[in-house]
Amino acid sequence: MELTIIKGIGKTFETKLMDAGIKSVEDLAVADIDRIAETTGISKARLSRWKELARKMVGERKAEIAEDISKITSIEVEREAAKVRIKDAVHIAPFYEGDFDKIKEDAEKEKIAVYIGKKAKLWFNGKWYDNLPFKDRRKGLFSFLRRKK
Repeated sequence: MELTIIKGIGKTFETKLMDAGIKSVEDLAVADIDRIAETTGISKARLSRWKELARKMVGERKAEIAEDISKITSIEVEREAAKVRIKDAVHIAPFYEGDFDKIKEDAEKEKIAVYIGKKAKLWFNGKWYDNLPFKDRRKGLFSFLRRKK
């Protein structure tokens, strides 16, 4: 769907959005508002309104990953949560450690979750993705020892 069907987006804003890689209503519905605001100079408040309208137009659909997820995903584990970037979309997700078989059921109750072992696993779209690279940004000796495994 063309961007101009969203109230408030005319040709000028459409051009700015397209220059930032937002080519359709579907793109806007999943866009990283902070990145787009920085790139285009459009206010975050305006972009948020447009994104909400785009989401309503598009409806809730499951995302499909058509590429090798390990090449388009980055995971950074912080103290309270994991920051998962899939292409340009950033998700804040809970992370789990320990015996995978014991935490799997709890993790699968989330829309998106991360399991940290020697490699990271990502729960996304009702499926586990294995052996993803990650950065452990937690501080302290315990974190250092964890990375040495």
